[in-house]
Amino acid sequence: MDSRISRVLSRLEDQSNRERLMEKDIPPQNMILAITSDTGMFFNIMLKAIRATKILEIGTSAGYSTLWFADAMLQNSIINIAEMEKSIITIDMNHSKVSIANKNFDDAGVKGIIDVIEGNAKEVLSRLLVKYQNDSLINNADSLFDFVFIDADKENLIDYFDLTIPMVKIGGIIATDNMLYPEDYRPQMTKYANYLRNKTNIESVTVPIGNGEEITIKLA
Repeated sequence: MDSRISRVLSRLEDQSNRERLMEKDIPPQNMILAITSDTGMFFNIMLKAIRATKILEIGTSAGYSTLWFADAMLQNSIINIAEMEKSIITIDMNHSKVSIANKNFDDAGVKGIIDVIEGNAKEVLSRLLVKYQNDSLINNADSLFDFVFIDADKENLIDYFDLTIPMVKIGGIIATDNMLYPEDYRPQMTKYANYLRNKTNIESVTVPIGNGEEITIKLA
């Protein structure tokens, strides 16, 4: 792993662990609410395996998961980071968290490959979808996302999925966090899982790692 990314991840992991143990008095809106480190490694390995070059993330928070993605992207690339285009788009509507994430990306040396969009996720995704639908390269697999990570408000998961799936290449993966924990999310996550199970153009499975990850592959 890149040493600068590793240092920032370690710092964020320490804060996240303290949050889980309730050792730090942090307002809920400023908490990292990050995926677990084993989940980060799981995604990092997955992204290397599928040779991902374009990633979309819904829910940036402090950028912890984004940094795991960025490390995989750097290892997947055959060009220097200075020559890489912005390969990761990440969305969050919390201005404070966007500022924190941008600083973390700068500290990790990967700000140049990450496009942080501040705003309402459904509105941003709707704009991105129009752009992709109007793009003359829409039939070019290189213009579509290899991987999407959804880690935002649970009430809108189905909307996020439906807005995102047209922008994912065949064989691409959508991962969704918090399928198993916290238990307060269980009703929404069950509804989301049932929705996915009834779709014919995907296959989906819940993986019991971290807080539970739904791994969905686009078949057609």
